Amino acid sequence: MNKEIVISVKTIFVTLLALLGIYVIYKLGPIIGILFIATLIVISMESAVKYFTRLTLFNKPLSRGAAVIISYLILTAILIGVVTFIVPPVVSESQKMIVNLSSIMRNITLPGNLELNFSELIPQASKVTTGILSATVSVFTNVAAFISLIIISIYMSLDWLNIKKNFIGIFPDKMEETVEETFEEIEKSVGAWVRGELLLMLVIGLASFVGLAILGIKYFVALAIVAGIAEAIPMIGPVISGILAGIVGFTESPIKGIGVVVLFILIQQLENNILVPKVMGRVSGFRPLMVLIALLVGSHFFGIVGAICAMPVTMIGTIILKRYLGLSK
Repeated sequence: MNKEIVISVKTIFVTLLALLGIYVIYKLGPIIGILFIATLIVISMESAVKYFTRLTLFNKPLSRGAAVIISYLILTAILIGVVTFIVPPVVSESQKMIVNLSSIMRNITLPGNLELNFSELIPQASKVTTGILSATVSVFTNVAAFISLIIISIYMSLDWLNIKKNFIGIFPDKMEETVEETFEEIEKSVGAWVRGELLLMLVIGLASFVGLAILGIKYFVALAIVAGIAEAIPMIGPVISGILAGIVGFTESPIKGIGVVVLFILIQQLENNILVPKVMGRVSGFRPLMVLIALLVGSHFFGIVGAICAMPVTMIGTIILKRYLGLSK
């Protein structure tokens, strides 16, 4: 029996409109990405903004505009301090470490008759160094984009209340209260997560710095900074920083290598048993498997930025899903 397939003009129009929308989103991908990251920054900074709005000056509470400016001035000052005082020595030590990595690896003595041709694993250290220099130059050439991101975030923070109000107004009246509560929960959870992560990064970086300095490990400044920054990537980051520091330690002497391994094990025990429960509490509440999947997906699509943003994005998605399903307590 022959069946006729009838496609209405409306169906064709809707399909073409959907394809056009997908194409526009694809072409505007970088801009949408900037707006998305700016939104994450705004949500992360909202706790600080609310804190300053509760302060008084000349017996008057600070306006939201003043609170936003103060919050972002502090953020900018921190970033300038990092770029000025931390990045140069880290880049310098990292370059030296990479240049010497080939010879460092050759100094590792393996038990028995095991032999590894590290010259094949690391063909030309100079090329790696060139790559790092190119990446560094790329970062500085994108300073304008970063400044634009901060400016967009400031404007969004200044108008955040109106943005939320207009967004909530899209929904039916019976849902407005739920949507508003969802916004508040997202701001509270993501803000707490960001503050907790920053504190963990600081503590881990300082602990690594002191421990590696006491052990007399070369490039301890760069390794400590790497350990602190890697803390932003749950599970995977600490492992990578520990392995890197262990390699450098074993190249100097077996005793130093063992000392580095013990140091990072102690730091991880301190983090897992004391810092994370006390600092992070039940902010995320995700199981390790879910965290790993989020990291893999984020890093696959958006690289290192995706890995760092994976947790807050997952938190936001989970909060929205719980609200939608009515599972929130």
